[in-house]
Amino acid sequence: MTSAALIGIVAAVAALLLLGIIILPLINRHQFKKMPFDQQIRILMKQAKGLVYFKNISNGRAGTLIYVKNKRKILTYPWVLKDGKMLCTKENPFTNWDYPEEHPQMNEDEIKQAVEELDKFNEKSFVKLYLQD
Repeated sequence: MTSAALIGIVAAVAALLLLGIIILPLINRHQFKKMPFDQQIRILMKQAKGLVYFKNISNGRAGTLIYVKNKRKILTYPWVLKDGKMLCTKENPFTNWDYPEEHPQMNEDEIKQAVEELDKFNEKSFVKLYLQD
């Protein structure tokens, strides 16, 4: 093999890696944000890893932090960015589940677990979610 052929192969592999690692995920994130909310929920339920999964969908200075429990129940925390803090705009997010569609009420154990999981998320996250007082 000549050096020109080797350089061509290396360049092709580098281009494929660039496409697969950087460009395609950016396109997927953009398409995800443009989807209707119910389709985003379905995708998140499939993506959820383990029994507890958080996903922050940001639209600049506003967004939604989504808590997925057991790949079946979803609780949303809509937020706005205020003074560098994510401030939850929902008055009491721990009353009903946002998904399934019937919006079942949360029992005391589920509320306790949701609060604990939110605290764990805040410990790991750079920007923390603050609930309204």
